[in-house]
Amino acid sequence: MVDNFLIWVSIILAFGIIASASSRLAMAFQKIKLPMITGFIIVGVLAGPYLLKMLPGDLNKLEFLNDISLGFIALAAGSEMYLKEIRDKMRDIAIMTASQFFITFIISFILVMIFSDFLPFINSTNGNIKIAVSILISTIFIARSPASIIAIINELRAKGSFTKVALGVTILKDFFVIILFTITFEVANVLVNGHVFNTAQVFMVFLGLVMSFLVGIAYGKLYEVIFRIKKNEWFDILIVLLLGWSMFLLSSEVEKLTNSFFGMTIHIEALLIGIVASFYITNFSSQRLFLQKLVEKYGNYIYVIFFTLIGATLSIDVLLKYWLIAFFLFGVRLFAVIIASVSGSAILKETKKEVLLSWTPYITQAGVSLGLITIISSHFLSFGVEFEAILVAVVVINQFVGPPLLKFAILRVGEAHVKSKNYTYDYQQDIVIFGIGGRAIMLAKTLLNQGLSVRIITDQQDVDLSTCTEISIFKVDKIDYETLESLNFRSTDSAIIFRREEQAFEIGELIYEKYGIPNVIVVLEKPTDISRFKEIGAIAVAPTTALITLLANFVRSPQATQILLGMQQSSETADIEVLAPDMHGRTLRDIKLPWGILLMSVTRHNDRILPHGYTRLRLHDIVTVVGSKDQIEIVRTQLQY
Repeated sequence: MVDNFLIWVSIILAFGIIASASSRLAMAFQKIKLPMITGFIIVGVLAGPYLLKMLPGDLNKLEFLNDISLGFIALAAGSEMYLKEIRDKMRDIAIMTASQFFITFIISFILVMIFSDFLPFINSTNGNIKIAVSILISTIFIARSPASIIAIINELRAKGSFTKVALGVTILKDFFVIILFTITFEVANVLVNGHVFNTAQVFMVFLGLVMSFLVGIAYGKLYEVIFRIKKNEWFDILIVLLLGWSMFLLSSEVEKLTNSFFGMTIHIEALLIGIVASFYITNFSSQRLFLQKLVEKYGNYIYVIFFTLIGATLSIDVLLKYWLIAFFLFGVRLFAVIIASVSGSAILKETKKEVLLSWTPYITQAGVSLGLITIISSHFLSFGVEFEAILVAVVVINQFVGPPLLKFAILRVGEAHVKSKNYTYDYQQDIVIFGIGGRAIMLAKTLLNQGLSVRIITDQQDVDLSTCTEISIFKVDKIDYETLESLNFRSTDSAIIFRREEQAFEIGELIYEKYGIPNVIVVLEKPTDISRFKEIGAIAVAPTTALITLLANFVRSPQATQILLGMQQSSETADIEVLAPDMHGRTLRDIKLPWGILLMSVTRHNDRILPHGYTRLRLHDIVTVVGSKDQIEIVRTQLQY
């Protein structure tokens, strides 16, 4: 007993160390534009019993981690199904979902059955097992990856009909694929065990489906009550994980009890319970945002455990033996998805471009697919090991191929809103102020006195400019791309926007997408949604809040605040971008800086670094310095010329 406990503890500790390392090592995969879950799986494969053998003992002892993770993944999938967001495109989404669902399943089933004699792990089995494997593979082929498509949509800031339909279809299909899996799993179970379908068995499958829905709603109400009670967030995520695990324990107990009392098994699907519970919270309770917060905040911790464990338990010897089969099945799924997507697009009478690209959002697979694979592998022992190795490989291939295809499609249909790469620094600070008024005029005069080039652009026609003769002011009919091009806006380095929130966002988004200038400041009296300005690289400032913060800084650190505000005649501050090629890789201690200059920070890829003598500069670092005007100009020359 004690020995078994010590073995169990050693496996848990060893896996915990590997999972922790996996969370860091997988970041390298993001740098080559691959999903982190691919990295988790590969790290698990490397650490598993077939390669580095870093995990001691029987990995089946970690099966409870798999169940806990699957419970969370079901909740995450259900939380994406917010009906209000897709209501305006419901007809298009429904038609495309039906097309994807039925056509993908039918084509996949037919092709897998036709070529079943070429699948080594079932070619010598009877027809029933071939049918069972074919319907299970076809079910998994329907599943998609909402998390992957959402990540790409957020990265590209994609908006439009193509994007909304793709997201809606992906989310709905993961819901329906769990329902389909509940049915096909029971059908496969009957076929593999050599039984014949009768009315009682069909009724049991239907009853299991209904019970899964009812239990899911009950879990949803339980989550709602628990979330309303104020407590530490760690208790919330612990309760979520334990309740997710209890879904699988409940499913197992119901099977045992019904078999014991009735001689027939009622299977309630734990994944369906989880997804229904989450769907209820998301659409019929006030706790949607709280659940979303938990999923976003703790999701990566769960995913690293689940996908690393999948990699560690993957039978590499089987995968190496059947890798050609994995590519063949990938081709089968790709063909089925293309036919289903093109058929759905044709029914919707979409444009030729949309029809040709309609299949690209539906290649990627992830959590739900792998969850179904692990359930099948653990239940059907006669072919489970080979099934898992091959199907996991198919999912990994889809992870490699899917995201780049979706990015290409969104860019091709023109629904991406990414930052322009047109900005180039011309070694002169040019500032444009949008809007006119007392504060805008005062700011323009202050910047002019500091030797900067300043222009004001306004679409207000009823303004008196007789007192502003020293400032370049341009009256325009409207502020759009054509107007900015006519005013040579490409030379601008900083923009300050004094407009109402909606107008300010439209101007800021236009600058972000067409010009990509690095410094955009939006002055808002009563901001309601600052986060969207952050998405377009703009700094939103509320004058009242800024004044209070400034006064607080004067109280805490008056000398530093005076320096930053330029109130000390001998000191100014400046941000200088490193542009000189010979500065790349140089340490600060090796640069002959003027005596008395202070380097406050180095900003690299939006990360702020506190510099020291051994800090190495990189091209396009932003160096913040404090010193006299002459000293700053010397440093600017050193870093930029």
